Amino acid sequence: MIFLCLGNSLTSGYPGYSPSIDGLSEGYGNPKSQYEFWLKDFCLNHLNIEFTKYKKNSQFEVEFVNKGIPGELTDDLLRRIENDLVNYIPKPNYSIILGGSNDLGWNSAIEKIFENIEKLHAISRNNGIISIGSTIPPIRNENSMLGYNNKKKQLNKRLLDYFKNKEISYADLDIGMSDEKGNLKNEYAYPDGIHFTVEGYRQMAQIIFKNALKQIISYNYSI
Repeated sequence: MIFLCLGNSLTSGYPGYSPSIDGLSEGYGNPKSQYEFWLKDFCLNHLNIEFTKYKKNSQFEVEFVNKGIPGELTDDLLRRIENDLVNYIPKPNYSIILGGSNDLGWNSAIEKIFENIEKLHAISRNNGIISIGSTIPPIRNENSMLGYNNKKKQLNKRLLDYFKNKEISYADLDIGMSDEKGNLKNEYAYPDGIHFTVEGYRQMAQIIFKNALKQIISYNYSI
């Protein structure tokens, strides 16, 4: 089962890890500084605990392809989705699409960001690749940035409504990584206040696993 992860720096694992965008190497840095590393770990542990007792000789194959590029906007994701997702070989079964944080940072219009994310999911699904979505995660000191915070809340509300209406599995990273004030928790935050520590990427993966992937892989491996 192949999950292709399309996104920006939070998908790539910045600043601790840089994936190989051209596919010629495995990338460099600390592999634990990417949510894909932890997500595979959570999936395999769950499968081994739940199903090995029934399938003694089963070999569970779950692959996560890191296609994150730091600094990208949702426009950039749309420009490369054909090459990096639709035409990827072997064909992925699922896509995990995470984007919009940089758009908000550049003060892009909410409607434009939402439309781009909607298009990304539509392209994936129209090509037989089941998409998984996410809310926009928090940043440090977000409550002191009222303009950013208000726009993020509005965008996340629209995304949640969209995912539910279209029956798209999703992870609520905003709720799962926030402290009681709505800021990114200290233990998850890299010093720049935007990117994540290794523990932050692990938490990110845990949320995605619990909210979306646990049910998906359990269903696929139980039939």
